[in-house]
Amino acid sequence: MQVCNGSRMARQNLSQRRSVTRLQRSLHVTCQASQQRSSDACVVQSAKLLAVAGMAASILLGAPLDAMAAKSRLPPIDVNDPNRCTVAALDKFADTRAAFSQESSGGNMVEAIVDVRNCDFSGQNLSGKVMSGVILEGADFTGAKFVGSQFARANARSAKMAGADFTDTNLYSTQFEGADLQGANFENSILTGSTFGKNEDGVWANLKGAHFEGALVSSSDIGRICENPTLELSTRKYELGCRANR
Repeated sequence: MQVCNGSRMARQNLSQRRSVTRLQRSLHVTCQASQQRSSDACVVQSAKLLAVAGMAASILLGAPLDAMAAKSRLPPIDVNDPNRCTVAALDKFADTRAAFSQESSGGNMVEAIVDVRNCDFSGQNLSGKVMSGVILEGADFTGAKFVGSQFARANARSAKMAGADFTDTNLYSTQFEGADLQGANFENSILTGSTFGKNEDGVWANLKGAHFEGALVSSSDIGRICENPTLELSTRKYELGCRANR
């Protein structure tokens, strides 16, 4: 009886997965066929519908949206794009990414993907930029300024960000696993849901000399940040309030 019920549920899940996949594919085809494909209007419409599709998948398949996004593969780097590593590239569909950072970071909005992996933006003043949903893995932002920027759900895994200034920046749910953040300033930033753990190679985000004074962090997030062994003692005690056993 249990085997029968399990088999029935498996068939239902397979049917639901196929339905969601067909919906997502049809949305992309519709956008590609439209003369507005390159316009914000088309991207926004796709984003709204894909958001619904994503939530439907989460409900039907029983998987959280963030977990599904984390498992999605990154697109190949477009080495033929001469403008990929320019500051102007960071402005691509900025308003759309700010409004739909979850969809863009999960790879469900191919029209609005901004991929600057391995690019060099060291020393750049990017204050006020919309970095939400941007793929920054391995990119060099050493000494860059992001004051007052929107940085929600960005992928900054293994990025070089030593000395970066994130003052007053919204870094909600941004991934910093394995990133070099030595001396970075997170003063008055929003760090709810952000992660500073190990990357795929087992390398911790380097938080030596980083400052978190006035940052908005939940108690559970603080617990995870305090597990990082690169934090300095004074930062642990006075800025994050880590417990003695962490």
